[in-house]
Amino acid sequence: MSLQTNVFENGRWVTRNIDPYQARAQNTEPLRKAKTEPSSLRLAKEPSLGLVTQTLVRSPVIKWILPARVRHPDRNDVLFITADSVTIKEAHGNYTLQEVATKNDFDSHIKSARIFGMPRKLTDEDKYAAARRDDRIMWESHHVHRKPEDDLYFDENKRTLPPQIAVLALESNKLVFLCAANGSSDHPLFLCSQQELPAAPSPLEKLGEHIAVDPKSRAMAVAAQEGRVYAYTLKSMAQMRQELAETSEFKPIKEERLLPDVPVGGSILKMEFLHPSRNDESQIILLLIVSRKGKTRMLWYEWNSAATLRNSQLKAASQILPQDEQLPLLLIPLKAFSAFMVVCEKRITLYRDILTGTPSRWIQQLEDVRDPEEPGSSGRPPLWVQWARPMRAITSTFTIDMDGIYLCREDGIIQWLTLNHVDDHMLDSTHNPGRLGVNVDTAFAILDVGPNTVDVLVNGGDMGEGGVWRSSPRQYLERHTILANWTPLNDFITISHSAEPLNTAGSATISHYASRVKQQTFACTGRGRQGSITELRYGYEASAEYETLNIADAVSSGVLGLWAFHGFYGEARQQNKGRERFKDTAYVLISCPTRTYLLRMPRKPDQELIQDLGHAYNPSEYDPEVVNEDLGLDYNTRTVAARATLKGFIQVTESSIRATSLPVPQDRLVKLEDQEDVKPDQGLMYKGSRARYCFDFEHSRVVTACIHVTVEEISILVALQQAGKFHLQLGHLNAGYKPATTMSLQSQPSCLLLRSVGPRLLAFIGTLEKELRVFVTDSDGSDLQAIGHYEFQEPFAICDSLAIITSNNDSQGQITYTVVCGLRNGSLYTLYLGADYPHPLSLCEKLQIGHTSVTVMPDETRKNRAIVHCEKVLCILEYPPDSKPPAAVHRVWITDRDSPDLQTGSLSVITQAVDSWLPESAPGFAAGLLFCIDRDLLRSVLIDSKPQPKMVPRRLTVGGSPIKVIYSAHLRKLIVLYTKATMNSPRLINGQRSTPGKRVLLPRVAFQELEHMPTPQPDPDAMEVDEEHKLEPNDVLMDSERKPGERFLGITEWFPRVGGNEYHMLVMNTMLTRANNAIGRLLFFAICPGAGGPPKLSLKKKIELESPVYTVVAYPDGKSIVYCSGNELCISRLDLGPSGIKWQPPLKVAMRSPARHLSIVEPLIYVSSTRESLAVFRYETERIVYQYGDQSARDGIHHTHIPEHSLVLASDTTNTVVGLWQPPERRVDNAMSTVFEAVLPESITKLRRISRPLWHGKTATDGEDESIIGSSANGTVTQFDILERGWKLLRFIQNMAERNPLVCPFASRQPYKRHIEPPAARPHFRHIDGDILHRVLQRGAENCLRDMLNVEPDLESHTDFDTVEDRWERFKELASEVVDVKGENWLADVVQWVRYRLRSAL
Repeated sequence: MSLQTNVFENGRWVTRNIDPYQARAQNTEPLRKAKTEPSSLRLAKEPSLGLVTQTLVRSPVIKWILPARVRHPDRNDVLFITADSVTIKEAHGNYTLQEVATKNDFDSHIKSARIFGMPRKLTDEDKYAAARRDDRIMWESHHVHRKPEDDLYFDENKRTLPPQIAVLALESNKLVFLCAANGSSDHPLFLCSQQELPAAPSPLEKLGEHIAVDPKSRAMAVAAQEGRVYAYTLKSMAQMRQELAETSEFKPIKEERLLPDVPVGGSILKMEFLHPSRNDESQIILLLIVSRKGKTRMLWYEWNSAATLRNSQLKAASQILPQDEQLPLLLIPLKAFSAFMVVCEKRITLYRDILTGTPSRWIQQLEDVRDPEEPGSSGRPPLWVQWARPMRAITSTFTIDMDGIYLCREDGIIQWLTLNHVDDHMLDSTHNPGRLGVNVDTAFAILDVGPNTVDVLVNGGDMGEGGVWRSSPRQYLERHTILANWTPLNDFITISHSAEPLNTAGSATISHYASRVKQQTFACTGRGRQGSITELRYGYEASAEYETLNIADAVSSGVLGLWAFHGFYGEARQQNKGRERFKDTAYVLISCPTRTYLLRMPRKPDQELIQDLGHAYNPSEYDPEVVNEDLGLDYNTRTVAARATLKGFIQVTESSIRATSLPVPQDRLVKLEDQEDVKPDQGLMYKGSRARYCFDFEHSRVVTACIHVTVEEISILVALQQAGKFHLQLGHLNAGYKPATTMSLQSQPSCLLLRSVGPRLLAFIGTLEKELRVFVTDSDGSDLQAIGHYEFQEPFAICDSLAIITSNNDSQGQITYTVVCGLRNGSLYTLYLGADYPHPLSLCEKLQIGHTSVTVMPDETRKNRAIVHCEKVLCILEYPPDSKPPAAVHRVWITDRDSPDLQTGSLSVITQAVDSWLPESAPGFAAGLLFCIDRDLLRSVLIDSKPQPKMVPRRLTVGGSPIKVIYSAHLRKLIVLYTKATMNSPRLINGQRSTPGKRVLLPRVAFQELEHMPTPQPDPDAMEVDEEHKLEPNDVLMDSERKPGERFLGITEWFPRVGGNEYHMLVMNTMLTRANNAIGRLLFFAICPGAGGPPKLSLKKKIELESPVYTVVAYPDGKSIVYCSGNELCISRLDLGPSGIKWQPPLKVAMRSPARHLSIVEPLIYVSSTRESLAVFRYETERIVYQYGDQSARDGIHHTHIPEHSLVLASDTTNTVVGLWQPPERRVDNAMSTVFEAVLPESITKLRRISRPLWHGKTATDGEDESIIGSSANGTVTQFDILERGWKLLRFIQNMAERNPLVCPFASRQPYKRHIEPPAARPHFRHIDGDILHRVLQRGAENCLRDMLNVEPDLESHTDFDTVEDRWERFKELASEVVDVKGENWLADVVQWVRYRLRSAL
């Protein structure tokens, strides 16, 4: 017996036969023998690495929009359902949608969804109709904040179900019943129930493709794509509520039954329940449209709801549909006579009295429907894709026998149908109310905002943005809200900008931060008119509330401070119908070096609402203005500090303290008087009178100050300079200002902060000596005692601003205080403040935000987070409930609905508006508004209240379908290749159209600025140009440079160097199909400067090829270009000969399939192809040599290099991402071994390396400053991180979480054959799902981890350790690789380490 093996002899690999026993003996010899051998004879060992993936941004593609009351009867909720998540949004009366919560832990795709329960009925007392009749309520309703008592807190002891429940069919063969209830936290409590569907004999017979619900919610049907339909009887809402109260669970399904007589092998096209006849309410009628063997038939079932489903006698009947209705687009049940409507491409057919056996049938042609919005966007006419029924109050014009239906076409055309069931032909009228101007799929619905209101349409964009639209009679549709969409995501790039220089002498840490780069990500998104280059920005959205003001005159000398607060103005005698007419406003105080400006910015109400209420609307009354009237403030000096009080505000200047009051509505005064502890305004401000107060510092100058306002007291802390010495003075403002204590300071203060912690008042003082000192008042507030300090060790580490954030740790039942310090060198320190007296300070975390002074302030809307500003960076800092690092830091992006390409500049100063009302009352509309100065502009924005960050895209419209985008560092511009679809004019003979126009795809190239997209103004004197030859102002590619039918596939920037000269060129690769033969070309354009406009392209060279050119890349030598033509990899080289520059004959090597992506790491060429996954070639002087490749044949898409690990990360069409190890020397089998393998929900089409944010530092992933992100065509963005150590620990946690119903509630509960610690030798076991780890952190973190470790082993259903102690021991062993397990809090250290591993790279 012998074995064959490869051995290395005399410098080459040969095959030898060896004895197996001899091989075993050799492998058991000591390692010392291996150490004595030459290193050249030892093979490099494959690295032990793990891959962590996490979904950064989920797909924005909305599949269904379902209005439903899934939380409470008074919450007008709308469900937005994507492929794997459900988002609840609340519709408001001003046509806006506020996001409430998202559930995305299904671990499966959603196939279909419906709503069942109690139907909502319109009444005159409807909440939203009442809101529109009350001007004050309506004017305040748009704000995201509510009174605390308005929230519907969920009582665990009084569980109840909302009126409606959503049912979802998952790919995992489950039905999920879902509803929610508001809770005291930011995340509403979801109530779920699951039902396993019957197993399918084949994939096409897997249930869940269609769901239908009876109009009275008595029954439900679930159908497969072919051959199987199950009917279910549903429990009443009263039964489920009782069941929930008794068992804490609800099971909506009472019984199920397989419906007979469904044609075997027939495709189920549509399925709906019909409305029963009015004289027999117990009827249940299910209608199916089934296609089989080229014939389509209607198949309907009838049974009685009074009997059980299993014992019911099902009455089945069928009828073949006419030939022109074989593939209906929509099936719409109507409200009477068991009628329904079948919608086809250009006509609708109405059926009535189907149970009679010979149903009545009427046909109506849709002749008045408009032509396609974009005729050239598709080769076929647009189809009807969705319908919606608005709620209508029964009136004399809209009777109970009438019905109204909206039809939506995929190009955005809307059609309204009015039906009268008692009419002979049923269809009363049709008309076209307008067009949406965007592409639409199945995401279309009508929102219910009360009776006697206009219809509100909502659509999710398909290949473009969606929106909320207002449909008024005899008016065009008007969009009020935009729903962002960045699909299809065809290509994306990352652009790195060098960080600004910084003097880093004496600090290696700051030097490292200074070398980091700022990064932007741009993607090709959308199609047709919705096509654009989108900057992918992740964080919180701050939407513009006021119009931007130009204050160049006021800020010409600089701005030193900014304060804002909510208030009123007007006179009490101005009344209308007994109601005060005070105007809500925002006051903005701007401090300049020599003076102070006060701006009054009134809130502009809804013009339509004002007119409906009979009030006169004068727009000029609501224009912002500079307040010049005497309010008791000092405008002739700079303001050091300012603060709003309950009825006015306080100003501290360099020489005085001033207080003034503002008018307050009478209902607010009543609330003030009801507060027994209200003291600060007594004798100072009352009853809306203009009370004023002034206190002068006679011989001192105020350096800095802070004001602390509570219901009980107003405290002012000032730092005074007198005769070159500094003093700290604490005083209280009641009827007047009274200093309480004064103390000397050894150094000049840089910032001050007052904060109440328990019964005492803490004073924080930052000084120029790079320290933070803390003082505390005594019991009566008359003295300050030093209780501690903290020294900052870095250069220029002077504390310039302070903020305190709080976190409620529910598990420990205590409040944690964190001091956030913004330093002058761009650093941000967070310090723990001890909960017990004397409140010691300890370092929590240090972050680097930028390179200049950092401004921090507490977020007035959420006390557990802070707003941070440094240079161009505006972000939100927030800690988890346990206040343990790392902090979640996310950018804040300012947006404007009217300017989708808005790019803010460097913000000089920011502030957040403070509310002047009592804490128990509803906040004013300006509370929480963020005001900032952007160069010469004053912007006011409202930060999104959503607790989780999201994608905030910035769109640069290109006017076509983008294909490829690259960044030219030489031009500092984006170069975009896109196509514009048009229709040639039809051919006319004798004035008559003889042939229709043909669809033409015109290639275009645009040079795009990074900052903004210029909007050219048309020349009124220019002659009209035929549409076929009209170019966009930024287009530089002429139609004469393309062949008819030629497709441009890509562009590449190339800098050839020949004869000592360097040229700037743009290379384009094309394909052209003629007579079933595909050919291609390479076009070389010289990029020339434009005369005051974009650069111009000049064609220099054409290379005709026998096969399409799929991809091109420039070789780094500056002379060669690498491309794939058909199945050949080619290299063409420029050379300088006696006769000038010429092309050498191309080098070629045959491949098995065309290449999708090429990259070069000289001298190696990496190829992702459709059959070989990844192949690596070496470019030598006169030949191309195959080096090595993937040992598995995959359908490759893209790849990227990881040189620090000698890896190539590659993706394929089967949703797989693999790490292929590149050995240092070529092996005999030429194979790249698979280190890890991840199977994802979507295919990754692009992979790019990206620099992590500056504040991540070196602790993000074992000191690495970069991560990898991948994009999918549906807009999903995934992050990839490679770990050298700790990945086994993460996989161990994931395996425990997959078996935990709290973390993975929808995972299969079948017995696990895999051990809880699977073998690490298999590549797919080295993949860690970061989404599951995120759930562990969100659902208890340390407590959740401890619970999972303490679960008793169930060896009958799971393969596990024998005892809990064995599991703990192994877990501790794995944890010892990354943390010190000898301490008491080592499990908390593990949780902290996991948080660092999962930080977002965006």
